[in-house]
Amino acid sequence: MDQKQKIIKMYMEGKSKRGIAKITKKSRNTVAKYIREFEESKLEDVRKLPIPESVMSPPTYKK
Repeated sequence: MDQKQKIIKMYMEGKSKRGIAKITKKSRNTVAKYIREFEESKLEDVRKLPIPESVMSPPTYKK
């Protein structure tokens, strides 16, 4: 997981996929896959996710 985070960080800093692959010694396909997954996760609509009951209920305090 640490490697994936480094790849995403380098991508956000503007490094090329080929450059990232060279630095991390991963294949270009792997780097492209991680970046594609990252980009797709940004597009995910969070409004369609279920809201947990704990968020909707008012706060409770111990007496």
